[in-house]
Amino acid sequence: MTASRNGAGPESDPRRDVVDVTVIGGGPTGLAAAYYAGHRAASVRIVEALEQLGGQTGAIYPEKHIFDVAGHAKVNGQDLVDLCAQQGLQFDAEVLLGESVDAMAHHVDEHGDCLLALTTSRGSRLLSRAVIVAAGHGAFTPRKLPIAGIDEWEGRGVHYFVREKAAFSRKRCVIVGGGDSALDWTLGLHDCTAPPLALVHRRERFRAVEASVNEARELERSGALRILTEAQVTELHGSDVLEAVTIEHGESGALSTLPCDALITLLGFHAHLGPIADWGLELHGKKQIRVDPTTCETSLPGVYAAGDIAGYDGKITLITIGFAEAAIAANNAVARFRNEKAQPSYSTE
Repeated sequence: MTASRNGAGPESDPRRDVVDVTVIGGGPTGLAAAYYAGHRAASVRIVEALEQLGGQTGAIYPEKHIFDVAGHAKVNGQDLVDLCAQQGLQFDAEVLLGESVDAMAHHVDEHGDCLLALTTSRGSRLLSRAVIVAAGHGAFTPRKLPIAGIDEWEGRGVHYFVREKAAFSRKRCVIVGGGDSALDWTLGLHDCTAPPLALVHRRERFRAVEASVNEARELERSGALRILTEAQVTELHGSDVLEAVTIEHGESGALSTLPCDALITLLGFHAHLGPIADWGLELHGKKQIRVDPTTCETSLPGVYAAGDIAGYDGKITLITIGFAEAAIAANNAVARFRNEKAQPSYSTE
């Protein structure tokens, strides 16, 4: 049976035994790493900073459709998380929720074995033969519109995530952004919001994939969507809750007002490594841990990384790539502490 805990201090945590592999991050990539390690009969512990498994996919995009996961024409975020958890936890991994890893150091036990000692935000000291960092983009905060006092509108009509479509049912909504997330949610919400849904982007061209932009243009022609390019939201209006927004148009600076119950800003995130940056790992740029792509091992022996946080020249950040890196990292980690060749145990029957 899978062990999990949250809200408990180290004095109430009975499981301080050494595990073979500690996976930092409980998103799809971390769950995949837990599966591949468990399939090799390695004991696994997952440490997830959020209070639930799923990482950013489960916390931010639970109802967003994902189209680029192998084997799925499309799958929404929560369904993907549930499937990954079903697969990744079948070998009885220990799961620690609401707990982040603050520090890591090498530790030699009484038998002379070199282990990795992790110190968590709750003061726990976790010992492991190998570590796989699958922490996504690390710590992240949403990018916000440069409007004075915008933080005061959070919970009163300003949103940075779409966790449930139902929360926007029949509301007058304005989406701000020009990337894939903004276009995906424009396509995902137009059938439940009060028509027409409005999409505001400060540039003329969108950064999203062409298929999404073309579909949005079709919605605009049908009257279900209003697209405002070379435009910006500059002011919010309302008393207790949001009631309208001011739009500034192009170089002319002309202003217009849109009725608005919900302003959804999907401008991406400020990501940073957090405490991971202080572990002595060689970095790839400022936001990724450098790994050898043939093994996914970092500059520290016994420490591996997979998914968006793993960096190397030519890296493509897709969930599918994260799954592949999880397999590479887990099999090489197991091979290293068993002193054997990195050879997977095939899962077909």
